[in-house]
Amino acid sequence: MLMNMQQKETGTCSFGVGIEAGMYEVKEVDTGYMDASICAIYDGKNYYLGFSPSFEYPQTVVNRVLKGEELGYMEDVFGSTAKGRKGAIGVLTNGRVYRDELEEYAVIMALTKIVSRDIYNK
Repeated sequence: MLMNMQQKETGTCSFGVGIEAGMYEVKEVDTGYMDASICAIYDGKNYYLGFSPSFEYPQTVVNRVLKGEELGYMEDVFGSTAKGRKGAIGVLTNGRVYRDELEEYAVIMALTKIVSRDIYNK
C-alpha cells in the first residue's frame, strides 16, 4: 500500500484521515483479487491502518478494473446506484451491507492502536 498522504503542518488538528477502497491480490480466490476499504490515520508521526471485511467481485468486473475502468461507472453490472452510499457491495449483497458500513469498519480498525494504546504499549 502506497502511503502518499501529505505530511504537513496540522494546525489545530490531531489526526489526518484518509479512506480508499481497492482490490488486492489473493491467489486462493477464483478471480485472484478481493476488495476492501482501507483507512489510514496519521498523527503527525505514525500511521495507523485499518481494513474492512473483504469480498470478491465477479470475474468480469475484475477484468475491467484491471484494464483501468472505474467500478462506479459500471452501470451495466451494478445499475445506477453503485456510485452512492450503497456501493457495489450493496448491489452484490442485495442491500445487506453498504459501502459506508465497510468504510466505518476500516476507520474503527485503524483506531484500535489509538484508543487502546495502553494495551498495545504493554
